[in-house]
Amino acid sequence: MAQWTAIPVDSDALYLGTRIQKITISALVRHMLHTERFWIGAIDALPPGATLPLPGRASDLENVSDGKTLVLSYRKSFSENLQRLQNLSSETLGKEIVFVDRKYTVMGFLWSILGHHAYHLGQIDLVMRQQGMQAPEYMEWPEKGKVLG
Repeated sequence: MAQWTAIPVDSDALYLGTRIQKITISALVRHMLHTERFWIGAIDALPPGATLPLPGRASDLENVSDGKTLVLSYRKSFSENLQRLQNLSSETLGKEIVFVDRKYTVMGFLWSILGHHAYHLGQIDLVMRQQGMQAPEYMEWPEKGKVLG
C-alpha cells in the first residue's frame, strides 16, 4: 500500500495547496472522487447565474482505506455521477453558472470537469509508472458489451 502514498520525486512543485498537499495516487483519487461528486451533485440545483462554491474538505473520505476500498468508493461515486448526468435536462445543460469568477453554461462546466478528470488521470498514470506499477491501458473499460455514451 505504500505505493498509494509514495511521492516519487519530491519537490515544492508537487504541492497543490490545501486540498492535495502532495501529488500521490491516494491524494489524486480522493481529490477526483470528492470534487466530481460535489460538482455534479450541485449543478442541477443551482439557480441560473448562481456561483458554484469550491468543494470543501473531503472529511467523509478520511476513513476510507487506500487500495481496493478507495477504488470501490470511486467506482460507486463515478456510477452515481453518470446517473445524475443522464438525468440532466437540456434546460439545465444550457443554464449559466459561475465558478471561480468565470461564467459557464452547465454543459461548458461539464467539459471542464472532463478536462480536470483527464488531467489528474494522467498524473495518476505517471505516478503509478514511477512506482513500478502497471498502469491500466487507456480506454480499456471493463464493460465490453455495453455501448458507452
